[in-house]
Amino acid sequence: IFEQKTWVMEMSFLEALGAFGFSGIKLLFTPMGYVLTDAFPLLEIALVCGIGAGFSAIIFFFIGKALDNVGQKKQSKKKKKINFKRNRKIIKIKDKFKLFGVSMTIGIISVPVGSILVGKYFGKNKKAIPTLIAASFIWSFGVTYITAFIYNVLRPLFS
Repeated sequence: IFEQKTWVMEMSFLEALGAFGFSGIKLLFTPMGYVLTDAFPLLEIALVCGIGAGFSAIIFFFIGKALDNVGQKKQSKKKKKINFKRNRKIIKIKDKFKLFGVSMTIGIISVPVGSILVGKYFGKNKKAIPTLIAASFIWSFGVTYITAFIYNVLRPLFS
């Protein structure tokens, strides 16, 4: 089902840089696009996208951690509690799914937003960064190979 052609070329530096950068922003769609071009090896797509998402996740994790520290300093000065519906939903997700569940949101919402949430809520947890990196590769390989499977099943129907 996962046909690898012998003529498949490797990604050029710019193509790899594009996959690296785009997967750091929206991991769900970047591997899909590269698989649908049908020009690159699946393993290469998955690895480059996973590395890009992992790199971006680490950067945004530290941004989220810093934003939380700034927010805590401001809250200590004024003791006003604001309850928004969205904040309560985020807290419910955090409490229900814990670190791994929140880390896995990077594939659904986006790498920056998911990583910032992990940094905010799990910034002191030593497993936070390895979990974000694992989630990046799980999503990258999952999306790459599921897209390739669907593409190879549906392509003969439209030929």
